[in-house]
Amino acid sequence: MKQPLRSVHFYKRALMAGCAQGFAPDEQLALHLSGPEGGAWFAAFDTGDEEGTYNRLVVDGDFAGAKLEVLAAVSPADAAPGREGLSAWLASGAPAAEKLAALTALPHVRAVNRQDILLHSLQGRWVFLCVWAVPQQAPGRQKPCTLRGLRLEFPRYSFTRYFPEIYQQDDFFRRYIAVFQSLYLDLEKQVDRVPRMLDYESADEEGLEELASWLGIDTAGGLFGPDQLRELIRNSRLYQGGKGTRAALESVVELACGVRPRIVEHFQWSSLPMPAAIRRLYGRLYGDDAGTFCVILDLTAHAGPLPVSEAQLDRLIDAYTMLGARHKLVFLRACSYTDSHCYLGVNSRLSTPEMAAVDGVTLGGYFTVG
Repeated sequence: MKQPLRSVHFYKRALMAGCAQGFAPDEQLALHLSGPEGGAWFAAFDTGDEEGTYNRLVVDGDFAGAKLEVLAAVSPADAAPGREGLSAWLASGAPAAEKLAALTALPHVRAVNRQDILLHSLQGRWVFLCVWAVPQQAPGRQKPCTLRGLRLEFPRYSFTRYFPEIYQQDDFFRRYIAVFQSLYLDLEKQVDRVPRMLDYESADEEGLEELASWLGIDTAGGLFGPDQLRELIRNSRLYQGGKGTRAALESVVELACGVRPRIVEHFQWSSLPMPAAIRRLYGRLYGDDAGTFCVILDLTAHAGPLPVSEAQLDRLIDAYTMLGARHKLVFLRACSYTDSHCYLGVNSRLSTPEMAAVDGVTLGGYFTVG
């Protein structure tokens, strides 16, 4: 059953566009009470319909330990005392108590300590909203009070239209049915959002993480950002179907840190003819048994630190390693000493080049020639 309801959402940027007094925003663009006196939030919305009706107002937030007062008022025009409109006056720095008094002079619906409010009695083009929260606990013992957003539904819509006419005239029956109507319509909205949740290109960050978990993709404890998660989902055939393979490991390490790794496996060097001393050296470098491999990251041309820590990278490599295999992680940096070996032709320099004479000068304990 599809219903003709429309809705306007006051979340994040839209919530910030309202006038908040006594509330302070956080990084997630939600509002928190900033003082013991309480806070108020005001907003106005023009439906563009001179005979506009309203269905429901839902306040999203946590108000434990606080008195919550929600008021929705309507007017056929944006009129207010003075020359400016009521919407502009509500957005000004006028005292919150004066604003609330002006709204109560209009046709309105008021609710205390309720976050789901029926607005069937209101009619008018403009709607003005007020959310007022006052802490009810002693200072120092107050619980967090958060306003995350609001949802306004319009026009008026009731399931009583599907009942015989005698029931449609009963106000109590209409309000009674509105309880089940709200449950049904909220569930319908969740069902409507499922296709968007399954669309990884348009899903938000929270939806991406949930979708990745449905697909069995290891998000490495929040290691991957939204764009990286989309890449993991887009190429899940490689990252999931290829787990335990060299190609998948190289790709996921490059995705995490931005550097393509070089992987050396035991069979690549163990069958080569070489002196016993070199074989022992290679065993220390790359692993001395068939169950060990070496992951090498060349950071000599990489400016700045990696976006992931070594511990996170180790856990990621373990997640993409075949059962029973072990790995060694090696970073090539320009400040490392070379000793008597090099990795795949990439040497680290002894130190920053400086001028020196061939007369027995030593730098860092090593003899320098040239």
